Amino acid sequence: MVAQPPVSRAAVPGTELLDPRWLEDRISEMGISWGTGDARVSGTLWWCMAASSLIAPIVEAFATGSAAMDPALEHIACEIRPDGGIERVFPVPGIGEFDDLEMAGSILGDIAADVTVGEWAGAGERPSTPGAGAGPGADSCCGAAPDEHGCSIGHRLRVSLSRVIPVVAQVSGASVPSLWAIVADAIGNRALDAGDQDAAARLAHEVAGRLPVPRFSDIGSRTFVRRISCCLVFEVPGSEMCTSCPKRPAAQREKLLYELATRG
Repeated sequence: MVAQPPVSRAAVPGTELLDPRWLEDRISEMGISWGTGDARVSGTLWWCMAASSLIAPIVEAFATGSAAMDPALEHIACEIRPDGGIERVFPVPGIGEFDDLEMAGSILGDIAADVTVGEWAGAGERPSTPGAGAGPGADSCCGAAPDEHGCSIGHRLRVSLSRVIPVVAQVSGASVPSLWAIVADAIGNRALDAGDQDAAARLAHEVAGRLPVPRFSDIGSRTFVRRISCCLVFEVPGSEMCTSCPKRPAAQREKLLYELATRG
């Protein structure tokens, strides 16, 4: 995949991921960036990047044994790139946890300069989208506040993903199983980045549901994710199939990965 534009400093509440119109605009921007008008392709590319950003802090916490942030959509913000992609997510305490909106604004800081505190405060009031979960508070396990019933981070991540994925599928035309497969591969890659591939299986088992367990292959001196998802980048004019694409013949894929491993 080619290098993308520099990161912007705009941020939006995590609940924007449930808004089909907002997602359609971001996926359209991604399509313009890549030179494709196929919503299924641009939506899949968008989700590859977004899924990786959504799960990265959780995988890092699993790999390092540190406390994980709450992945509830109402408790996170998304930093948006000029191409519509999500660069990273970061925790934002619920507005109700602040003494006043002025304090909330100071904590959100410069990164949220394009979003007024009032907009942030009302973000959780967005009507629920069919198939996207129940609306405000739906990220809480069992309909209760996080941790009230001892629900795991993995379970809460599953709830958030289960709210977002159907909306991405609705807007892009990509299938729900293919979007879950992208999450599995993203978890595997982020675990390798963190230096603990076993963290991928631990997190996947906690998430469970429709999430496959990430798989790995040792080729040469390196370990690679044995992908089950396709980013569809080869359908973009002028682009080629990824080296590790599962659509490649197995022997060809292993040969290319071995060459990559030996190059260090």
